[in-house]
Amino acid sequence: MNRYHNVFLITLLFLCSTLFSCESTRTPLQVSEHFWLGIQTKNSALVKKYSLVNSIDKSVDIEHFEKITTIAFGRIIIDGDLAEVETTVTISSNNKLHDYTVNSYLENNNDVWKVDYRKTILQLVAKKSVTEIFDGLEAMSEEVAKGVEESVKEIQKKIVPEIKSKAEEIQEKVVPKIKSNIEQAEKEIIKKLPEWKNIFDEFLHELEKSLEELMPSEKELKKESEEQPKTHET
Repeated sequence: MNRYHNVFLITLLFLCSTLFSCESTRTPLQVSEHFWLGIQTKNSALVKKYSLVNSIDKSVDIEHFEKITTIAFGRIIIDGDLAEVETTVTISSNNKLHDYTVNSYLENNNDVWKVDYRKTILQLVAKKSVTEIFDGLEAMSEEVAKGVEESVKEIQKKIVPEIKSKAEEIQEKVVPKIKSNIEQAEKEIIKKLPEWKNIFDEFLHELEKSLEELMPSEKELKKESEEQPKTHET
């Protein structure tokens, strides 16, 4: 009985050592891949397995994340017991795809890499919140623009006919009055023409009289010519 018990313990120790050896040989990239696979599939156990124990933040529930369509990894930086893996997460939200690039932060404890859950996920939460704000503003702007456009059309529909009616009314009232004033002015001008003609004729008569007074008469011209001294030939 003791022999079987010892064999069981040896087998258990072998399995544990093998499992620990596998865990310790995983690179930061491999750990990040498993961690984000847990996030994508909403597998809390898998996420917990590859996260630092003291970094689990219960306030950030992975169940609240929308559908993650793809996850891609880029630059890897390892500095002693710390590592960063560039991670691009594509999330489908409101029929739109949004790409969020964050860093997966890892820490090495006893030759085992684990992800800092809080530090890594809060980046995604912050960037996602900013995007949601901008999406909300964009949607609001579209609604406002649509409302303004509809208001303008409604105003045009109501006011344009009214303006047209007012213009026609003004035309009916003012144009005949202007025409009447013009006709009255023409009559007054025609009526004043004889009087103006008499004034003009009188002006011409006075002008002619003044010119005659200024011009010397024929007698005066003859007298002036006779009084001029005669020249003698030598």
